[in-house]
Amino acid sequence: QCYNCKEYRHVARECQKPKRAKDAAYHQENMLLCKQEEAGIQLNVKQADWRDDTDDESDDQEFEAHYMYMAKLQ
Repeated sequence: QCYNCKEYRHVARECQKPKRAKDAAYHQENMLLCKQEEAGIQLNVKQADWRDDTDDESDDQEFEAHYMYMAKLQ
């Protein structure tokens, strides 16, 4: 399975699709998911899959801490 587009039959280095940019919408979505988790709201399957798929980065812990901090500020 490709880690970039989540399709089968190829791997990420062979993927022809562009990587998803980590723009404001990406970070906003991740922050909202962190808020839901912190509030004890169970994520649906699609949200949990998206969250799991974005957890393959080396700086995820740093971002998660940042999202939790930002969620507390709002």
